[in-house]
Amino acid sequence: MNPQRIILIEDHTIYRETVSKTLNNHPDYECVAQFSNMEDALEALDAGVTSDIILLDLGLPAMGGIEGIGALREKLPEAKVIILTAFTDREKVFAALEAGAHGYLVKAGSPVRLLQTLAEVIMGGTPLDPQIAGMVLKTFQKLSPIAEEDKLAPREKEILQLVARGMTKQQVAEELEISPHSVSGYLRRAFDKLHVHSLPAAVSAAIRRGLLDLS
Repeated sequence: MNPQRIILIEDHTIYRETVSKTLNNHPDYECVAQFSNMEDALEALDAGVTSDIILLDLGLPAMGGIEGIGALREKLPEAKVIILTAFTDREKVFAALEAGAHGYLVKAGSPVRLLQTLAEVIMGGTPLDPQIAGMVLKTFQKLSPIAEEDKLAPREKEILQLVARGMTKQQVAEELEISPHSVSGYLRRAFDKLHVHSLPAAVSAAIRRGLLDLS
């Protein structure tokens, strides 16, 4: 199998080079391009640079990472966007997920955790750094009551939590001894109840309501 092509957008030179080296030393990944700002990255995409995964810092000069997620996904709709940043406040976490990020990793994590996150995203998961998940859970202890019709059924909640932890639909099906088709059905019903249209947004909405415990 060909290595997963990765674009790295990070303004800290030393950290950017460290991540790039980690990726290129692994047989499953190739850092095909790296940029210190969003504008140069978008220009490169317009010029034909492509990738399977985009590793994105949020604290970029000029156009920020959250603002850039939509532009990146518009130009590379099939690419997975993983946030790799020092920011851990809840608003940035939710904003990134709702903008379409496929995962959120804190820079303080180890290279091993970065590689694990990449693998989880490739397999269809939406991994959140444990530090992020724990912080979000504690932040939303006091929540407004959820309308009865919008409450997730136990199986819907269980499946959403497993997928949010990085499991694929096939893995969830095997874990729960049900069909992948049933897993998709439960997820669709969960999306409807959460009033969202994507897995990242569903994870964000469920965490906001205190429905997922990812700590």
